[in-house]
Amino acid sequence: MMNITKLIYYGFGGFIGFVCGIVINFIFIWVEKSGNPILSDLVRNYGAFGRYLVEMFNYLPLFGVALGVILVRILFQDQWEEGNVD
Repeated sequence: MMNITKLIYYGFGGFIGFVCGIVINFIFIWVEKSGNPILSDLVRNYGAFGRYLVEMFNYLPLFGVALGVILVRILFQDQWEEGNVD
């Protein structure tokens, strides 16, 4: 059974991953609006594959949540197995 400390750790990792994904997303949008068409050129140059990449770019915050939870799991796995973290 998962205790509250693990849930807090996983939630914090997911939150940090989400914030990082949002920041990266905003950086690309601001670069796009400044006149350097990075995302638009993907669609023009690579067609359907470029459109797929732009759609995956839009899901960066969700990928950040998943990667944040996975990172917390990897980082604290030894402590949880030994019972050092309740």
